[in-house]
Amino acid sequence: MRSPKLSLLLLGILALSLSACSTRHSRPVVQADMRPTVSMNDRQLDNWQSLSARLQHDGLDKRRTSELFARLDLPPSSVPMGVKVKELYSNKFFPKPKARPRKSFETKLGIPGPWFKGVVTTANARACREFMDKHAVAFARAELNSGVPSEVAAALLFVETRLGGYLGKHNAFYMLASMSVTRDPSDIPEYLAKLPGSEQHLPWIREKMEVKADWAYRELKALLAYCYANNLDPLKIKGSIYGAIGLCQFMPSNISRYALDGNGDGVINLFTAEDAVASLSNYLQRNGWKKGMTVAQQTRVLRSYNAMDIYAHTILALAKTIRQLN
Repeated sequence: MRSPKLSLLLLGILALSLSACSTRHSRPVVQADMRPTVSMNDRQLDNWQSLSARLQHDGLDKRRTSELFARLDLPPSSVPMGVKVKELYSNKFFPKPKARPRKSFETKLGIPGPWFKGVVTTANARACREFMDKHAVAFARAELNSGVPSEVAAALLFVETRLGGYLGKHNAFYMLASMSVTRDPSDIPEYLAKLPGSEQHLPWIREKMEVKADWAYRELKALLAYCYANNLDPLKIKGSIYGAIGLCQFMPSNISRYALDGNGDGVINLFTAEDAVASLSNYLQRNGWKKGMTVAQQTRVLRSYNAMDIYAHTILALAKTIRQLN
């Protein structure tokens, strides 16, 4: 007959064994920022495996892709799709009241406003000038080849990433991969809970999610093709919540169309000033930039990069401030 203490010990060992068996399909995850660990369930693992298989079927290197997803220890994030659905839902069902027309104003620079607050300053113009001087050859070559003034290229880099000082806090591969597999409203419950009436619009939400998931998949393919061609590690590339990368914040699908090897080292690395300047200048030139354009014409070209007048006008005003430095 066992003693009470021995019986309790055996029961404890049995409970631990049963617990281990019940979680044998989960993969523990330790995130880099030391947040509490997260486990992937079978469905999440299947999502990653299915995405990997789909990418391989569509022509991406099988070995590299398999190894990449084997290193991906995080479950899909709901953040990129959740944020996008919140934006789309709010615009559709809770449109903001029409603002009174804002009168366009001309400044001493001759550039319409408004501009992004705090960007068009002498201090920022000097930072751009110092950056241009540091990479003088790259800017001179890009301007010669594209006709895009160096001041405009530098101002765009400042607006996009503060000249490379802020490249985004997300991993571009992880964000796009997550968005690719987040296709159903049940995947983003924490976001839907904050959208009044969302339960009445689930078919609409599902349709939008599928469209955005397909878009993210195309960008993901382009990102991996770029990384594989240039021997870059996708898990080490920072970017925006929707996968824009580099000093010039190119979407991956634009890389094959517009990105250039600015320093001639055989690699297109948009995290280097040489390649970023060459690439963004090529983009603007191929989208209509020409010498002698009016401010209105320059604005239209810059809106192809980001479809906001305030974005274009801020870049043009900062560029002019750079030119006026002593």
